Amino acid sequence: MDKNDFFAHYPIRKEDSNKYDNGVAAFISGSYGMAGAALFNLLGARSVGASYIHSFLPDSIYPIVAANEMSAVYHPYDENDDGLIERASFSKIKAVAFGSGTDNLPHARKYLEDLIEKCEVPLIVDAKGLRLLSQAEELYHKADTLILTPHMGEFSSLCHMDTHEINKDRKKIAVNFAKKNEVILVLKGPETLVIDTKGQIYENHSGNCCLARAGSGDVLTGMIAGLCSLYDDPYQAVQDAVWLHGFLADEAMACHSKEIFDLSLYPELADRFFFER
Repeated sequence: MDKNDFFAHYPIRKEDSNKYDNGVAAFISGSYGMAGAALFNLLGARSVGASYIHSFLPDSIYPIVAANEMSAVYHPYDENDDGLIERASFSKIKAVAFGSGTDNLPHARKYLEDLIEKCEVPLIVDAKGLRLLSQAEELYHKADTLILTPHMGEFSSLCHMDTHEINKDRKKIAVNFAKKNEVILVLKGPETLVIDTKGQIYENHSGNCCLARAGSGDVLTGMIAGLCSLYDDPYQAVQDAVWLHGFLADEAMACHSKEIFDLSLYPELADRFFFER
C-alpha cells in the first residue's frame, strides 16, 4: 500500500457536510492508573479525521484525559456502575472501540458482553477486552462486526497456543482463527497481518521499531475506530489504519529519534500527511 492507494479509499469530505457526516466514533477505555490509553485512543481517532469522538471513561481519570484532549465529547461514569452500556445511547455512532486501558474496571466483562449484544456497528476489541474474550469464546458469533487487535502474547491467549508454536505457521493459524470465529483479526507485530472473516490476508510493511512502546497499540485502535466510522467497508478501513499508523511513524524518523519518539505527535504528523495529499 502507498499514499495513492490510501487516498483512493479515503472518503472525500463534502463542503456542505456536518460533524455527523465525517466519522462518529466512541471509545470505552481507560481506568484508574491508565488514563494514557484512553488519551491515545482519542488522538488516534483524531489523526484519521473522525469529526465527532465520544469518550466513555471513569470519573477518576476524566480530568486527566479531558485536560489533554479537548476535541472529544466526554461521558464520565462511576466505575462501579455495571449498567453503563445498557443505558448508553449509540445513536449516530458508526464504530465503537473497547478495552484499551480498562484493566482496572471492576465490570469490564459485563461492559463487553453488553456491547456485543447491543452494538450494531463495527466493534474493535483491544487489550483487556481480548483477555476477556479468551475466557468467553461464545461471544464471538454474537457480534455483527468484531475486530480484534492482539499482539502475539494476546493472540496466544486467544487461540490457547504457545507463541513458539504460533510462529511456526503464523499466517495459517491466524487465518484459521479469523475464519472460525468470524472476526477481522489484526495480528500486530513487525509485519502486522490483517485477516478478514473469509481468510483474506493483508500483510503490512510500513512502520519501524519506534512503535515498540507502550501506547502504540492504543493509537492504532483509535485509528481503526476512526476509519471504521468513515468507511463502509470495515476490512478496508482496518488495512488503511494499520498502514497509516506505520507510515506516519516512518515519516517521523526524518526529524525524530526511534528511542524517544512521542506518540502524541500523531495528529501533527497526520495533519501534514493530509495537507500534502
